[in-house]
Amino acid sequence: MRHAHFARGESVLVRGAAGGIGVMAVQLAARGGAGAVAVTTSSAERGERLRKLGATHVLDRAGQGAANAPAGYDVIIDIVAGADLPSFFARLEPNGRMVAVGVMAGMPPADFGAEMVAAFRKSMSFATFSADTVPAPDRRAATAELFAAAACGELEAVVHETLSLEQAVLAHQKMEAGEVFGRIVLTPSPR
Repeated sequence: MRHAHFARGESVLVRGAAGGIGVMAVQLAARGGAGAVAVTTSSAERGERLRKLGATHVLDRAGQGAANAPAGYDVIIDIVAGADLPSFFARLEPNGRMVAVGVMAGMPPADFGAEMVAAFRKSMSFATFSADTVPAPDRRAATAELFAAAACGELEAVVHETLSLEQAVLAHQKMEAGEVFGRIVLTPSPR
């Protein structure tokens, strides 16, 4: 949320919210005082689970579905990317910011910037974010802050399943098939 320069009261859309990053983004937006927290997800059941974590509007993968959802958003956190990424530029409010934090559906089209340029007068921005760019001391401080918030019940760690390390391939298959809500935890096998 910091990379998107999110401010209290702004509207947020989390695209692909049912995975580990999305679940945390929903909670951070709600905790940060977002005016609205919309999510895209693949099912009503996942949408209800996301509502319990702070989502106020549940949309389908294309961003449709909730009649009362905002028409535009100040911030879009995009975990999905893929061919549909450019269509979400139209959902940004003037001076809106989209931050891609994943490419679960693959890379966006090579000409995706054309959609942004077409909406030049909206002064929107697009950025990518990888935790690899955050200096180690800052990463440790952010992690400590999140763990402290989880310890006092302000954030919820959502664990879909715990598997042994030997089942890492299965874990990846489940994630790629879209079966996971939250995170899968891999544990060392007993010796």
